[in-house]
Amino acid sequence: MVDWTSAQVAERLGLTQRRIVELLRDRRIAGRQMPDGTWLIDSDSVLGYENVNRGHAGREMSPATAWGLLWALSEKPAPWLAPHTKSRIRNRLAHQDAEGLARAVATRTRAHRFRSANTERIIPDVIATGRLALSLFGQLVPPTAGLRDLVGDSRRVAGYVPSGETMERFARTHFMRADTGGRDVLYENTLPIEYKSEVMPIAVIAADLALSIDSRERSAGLTALEDLRDQWLAQHTR
Repeated sequence: MVDWTSAQVAERLGLTQRRIVELLRDRRIAGRQMPDGTWLIDSDSVLGYENVNRGHAGREMSPATAWGLLWALSEKPAPWLAPHTKSRIRNRLAHQDAEGLARAVATRTRAHRFRSANTERIIPDVIATGRLALSLFGQLVPPTAGLRDLVGDSRRVAGYVPSGETMERFARTHFMRADTGGRDVLYENTLPIEYKSEVMPIAVIAADLALSIDSRERSAGLTALEDLRDQWLAQHTR
């Protein structure tokens, strides 16, 4: 991880420095303010922001709709969705590619980085995603293209906090220290239902990987999303 100045980030993203400060205060990118008022910004968070905002994702999705789309790709029912919302999801799946889908569902959650002293104690308490899901619960993850050859990683936390749990309380009770350079990642749980499982559905895993700054993870996630979309189209557009 490298720190960039607000001027460097503004030039990279083609935005004003005022807009960069707004993104920092909204926690859409991560950084720390120095005593003189200047900002040092986590380069990884900027790259992640670029992945989410590259190109045009179409109409912004509510978290409930985004989760519904990922449930559909995972062949799971989404009882919280109204019929007209399901119709919009079907239309988006029929016309948007994997990269567009990854961007469209990205705003349903936020990722927070931490440093942890005991990941073995934390991992059983999260709903795993990303490489953690592939490593710990490979038997629960269908053999989807793109993910077959991606090596799992159980040394790092990558998961959603349980339903009804706040990020702050979970981190505090598990002795996790917020750090923009940390290797352990917690995702906010904005699911409209209580979901009790060791691992997130396959499309959620793929979507989270598709927004990674690691090129191999990103490629695997996008390939998996495209494969899931192809399977969905074959089942629902005959």
